[in-house]
Amino acid sequence: MLVTALGVLTLIASSVTAETVLTLQKARTQALEHNRDYLSAKQDVRLAETEVSRTLADALPQMSLDAGYTRNIESPSFFFFDESGNATEIRTATDNAYQAAISLRQPVWQGGKVFTAYAISKLYRKYSKAIAQQVEDNVLYNTDVLFFQVMLDRANLETYRAAYENNVANLGVVEKKFEKGLVSRYELLRARVEKANLEPMILQAESVMRLSEKRLKSFLGFDLQKPIEIIEPVADTSLAGLPSMETLVDSAMSRRPEVHQADLTVDISQKAIRVAQGGYFPNIDLVSAYQWQGQSDDFDLSQNNTRSWTAGIQLSFPFFEGGRTRAEVGAARADHNKARLNEAQVKDDIRLEVEAAYDRLIQAKKSLDAQMETIAQAEEGLRIATLSYEQGVGTQLEMISAQTALTQARQSLAQAMFSFRQARSDLKRATTLDIESFLER
Repeated sequence: MLVTALGVLTLIASSVTAETVLTLQKARTQALEHNRDYLSAKQDVRLAETEVSRTLADALPQMSLDAGYTRNIESPSFFFFDESGNATEIRTATDNAYQAAISLRQPVWQGGKVFTAYAISKLYRKYSKAIAQQVEDNVLYNTDVLFFQVMLDRANLETYRAAYENNVANLGVVEKKFEKGLVSRYELLRARVEKANLEPMILQAESVMRLSEKRLKSFLGFDLQKPIEIIEPVADTSLAGLPSMETLVDSAMSRRPEVHQADLTVDISQKAIRVAQGGYFPNIDLVSAYQWQGQSDDFDLSQNNTRSWTAGIQLSFPFFEGGRTRAEVGAARADHNKARLNEAQVKDDIRLEVEAAYDRLIQAKKSLDAQMETIAQAEEGLRIATLSYEQGVGTQLEMISAQTALTQARQSLAQAMFSFRQARSDLKRATTLDIESFLER
């Protein structure tokens, strides 16, 4: 038993401390499985499915079964008097009474409201699916941004650590020169200060990275204390194969869920006018009923029973409703006009969104290329400054300036890479196209 208990505790401990390896694709999958907004949107789709069934039920026959039993504890009676004035008591009910009835109502014509409402419910189901798709796109986009933010914060931390290691090495060189009397005490103190200044920066960068990792874990539904290992995606920065602007806009217009929502809203509002106009027309129903009644003092259903069966047609026509139908039709027309205006605005906004995302990606690519060239120059500058100082032909100030320039260049490169990745995700969300698949061709 002790061995078993220790084994269970070991498994629990290992499950708590086990590190989760997280790639960008795994993060996206995890987000869709646990994000509450997306799960809630999927439930809205299920509600829309039930609305389709409910509106269809309004067009189908409505059948009901009613049954009842009555026990007459004291049966009512009346008296009959003959010519001599003698009274005779006559009971009006037996001790037991039973009744059962089956009724049927079939809507024949409701002014077109029933089937139009059914058509609206099917459109609303599509509308709910479009909303769910929009939420999914936003969840994936936010996952990408949070993931890339961790990459940026980790790069900044690594930059400070690299600068710290370089300053430690530089301090060693200065200390050796100081021991030989080649440099002043001031230069030694300045080298120590440069090293010390980086220590709080590293601590702050570590804190920033921990917080960004926790934000990502919270969004993905992970335990905030569970360690994760972030695997950085391949830094593919090529834009070769990027579709043209018009191709991207056409894709957005045909595939964006917001466009589908706007189109469906126009269709729904147009059909809503037809539903409101149904108030001008009569309602026609077919009705039928089968009824059975029985009475007995001895719980004998075969005694004193009767049956009846009726069928007919019912017509209801609203002659006057105080202008209610006209008001409802006017409101429905106004909603339809608003839906058409919103449709046009949504398409304009999406076109502008695609163009802006396209421009940001192009600019981010240029900035990234420039930073890649700058960092190569900064690394070479630091190498030359360090070598010159070690050989005694350069100054400490030149070496410190070169190190500062390299640190800034590395931070700028990390920010440029983040901006490029975010811009690419922006364009992906704006067009619903897998931009990476085009760039990899």
